[in-house]
Amino acid sequence: MQIGFSDILQIIVGGLAMGCVYALVALGYTITYNSLRVINFAQGDMFMLGAVFGLTIYLNFGGYYFISLIFAGLGAALVGMIIERIIFRTLRNSPPLNLIIATIGVSIVIRALAQIIWGSQAMSFPPVFGSSPVKIGPIVIMPSYLWIIGIAFVSILFLTFFFKKTLTGKAMLATAQHRDAASIMGINIFKSDSLAASISAGLGGIGGVLVGPIFFVETEMGAIAGLKGFAAAVLGGFGSVPGAIVGGVILGLAENFSASFISSAYRDAVAFLILIGVLVFKPNGILGKKIMRV
Repeated sequence: MQIGFSDILQIIVGGLAMGCVYALVALGYTITYNSLRVINFAQGDMFMLGAVFGLTIYLNFGGYYFISLIFAGLGAALVGMIIERIIFRTLRNSPPLNLIIATIGVSIVIRALAQIIWGSQAMSFPPVFGSSPVKIGPIVIMPSYLWIIGIAFVSILFLTFFFKKTLTGKAMLATAQHRDAASIMGINIFKSDSLAASISAGLGGIGGVLVGPIFFVETEMGAIAGLKGFAAAVLGGFGSVPGAIVGGVILGLAENFSASFISSAYRDAVAFLILIGVLVFKPNGILGKKIMRV
């Protein structure tokens, strides 16, 4: 099969769309790690919860996608806050391995509860973005990709504004940099922890709602999404917010190119090949040092 220039552009757009989703999941890992010093392996399940919450809200409350997007993100954020209050805060002074094992246990529990509520069958999300392709110059693009890129971009802009321009965001940054100093200055570090967990889960939930209309929604979808988000965070430089975004985009592009030029059967393997390569040759990731910590 011969691939032309317009085909390359379409591959890039599709890769950017999926890369933006991986970036949202990776940002969740990054924010939780920087604020709570926890690698939360339940982050992928926030992605799954966002998808099933969004589908449920869409089907039962009028079919308004953006309302579903907002409330699904808030629902995932609420679950993230509950996990922080019950698990992370209780195990705050425990060894890191205990916390990691706890997050894996939380992931298993969430997945089991989701299967009880929604079942294990794949569910179809209506084509809310429309099924007619959009022609832009020489390329033909599905509108869903453009919406995903746009919504993810707005989400990242809002996150940047929150941390740089609001007192609450700055308090969270201060808590992440030095908890004791922040507490002495009168910052409620426990409130910052809860917000960090909520924002991380909410970002994952938004990612799940974004891919819902493209793929089937199922209760097992969070496992692979979580691992790819983790791979993106490591690729960009774990703990770096810009690194999480860059890592997600690179991973999405690499997946799409490998699926187009090699085989779609190897699509999922690409993330883990990249992860292994980065760990072997550049353990600090592409951006290396933490540029921004939240």
